[in-house]
Amino acid sequence: MTNTKLYTVVLDHAGGTYIGQESAASASKAAFQWITSIPDEELIRWGITREELAGIVRSDQSVPLAGLLNVWCICGSTKKGLALINVVATDQSPD
Repeated sequence: MTNTKLYTVVLDHAGGTYIGQESAASASKAAFQWITSIPDEELIRWGITREELAGIVRSDQSVPLAGLLNVWCICGSTKKGLALINVVATDQSPD
């Protein structure tokens, strides 16, 4: 059985913020899963391609954010500027 966690993935790009959630074994795998699940129409509206996002996740190591627990950052450039992806391990307990 795989040890997976729920992760919240937050993309900041070209003035927009886009959020999704994925269950995965790591922050990077969650980011990849989220990228593959985004509908093409959304990517067009956001002004970014799946290939650009996948390239960023492949080429940039997820970096733990200093002073925070279970939060990572992945960033890179696209045709329209910086894409900043934050991945947060998310507690599944109800409020």
